[in-house]
Amino acid sequence: MLFDAFGTLCHIESPRLPYRSIMKRWEKGAVDCYQAIMTRDVSLAEFAGEAGLSREETALLEAQVAKETDSVCLFPEVAQTLETLREHGVKIAVVSNLAQPYGASCLELLPFEPDVRAFSYEVGARKPEVPIYRYAWERLGCAPEELLMVGDSLQNDYQAPRDLGLHALWLDRKAASLQGENGHVVNSLQGILGYLGIG
Repeated sequence: MLFDAFGTLCHIESPRLPYRSIMKRWEKGAVDCYQAIMTRDVSLAEFAGEAGLSREETALLEAQVAKETDSVCLFPEVAQTLETLREHGVKIAVVSNLAQPYGASCLELLPFEPDVRAFSYEVGARKPEVPIYRYAWERLGCAPEELLMVGDSLQNDYQAPRDLGLHALWLDRKAASLQGENGHVVNSLQGILGYLGIG
């Protein structure tokens, strides 16, 4: 089973958007900057240097990142849901678009180390690009049709995986209940258990 990280397993309680300042100053524009941030294993300080920010500006952004990463927390139902899946022998992968400083923050909160992690900054590709999903299913030793992807992005965690032959559930925490196309929308991670028939 593949899970997105932020917005699905965990969230930032005190968002500061520190990379926004770098994107505004990036010579090739915000789109190119976003791709670089998500697919390069590079610190915020290195990106800030490439964007021409001063040491003082960089220090401020690093402090903002620290406040964000310190405020990361799991959604309430996540730990128990993951533990239940593990008890039933389900392999777990975390597949997420992340900048380098955020990977450890998510992993430290999980009740156990996932079987596979496919973080975009480590893989060198981001969702909805095919290589990041392939990276996960190959390391899990599974075919796409054997896997279920769950996440809060309709495009990245539902539509793109389905196009690749994976099963998928869209996590919409504002939804009233299991609904949508063939019941493929859940409003909490715990809804996965009912979908899989796990008591």
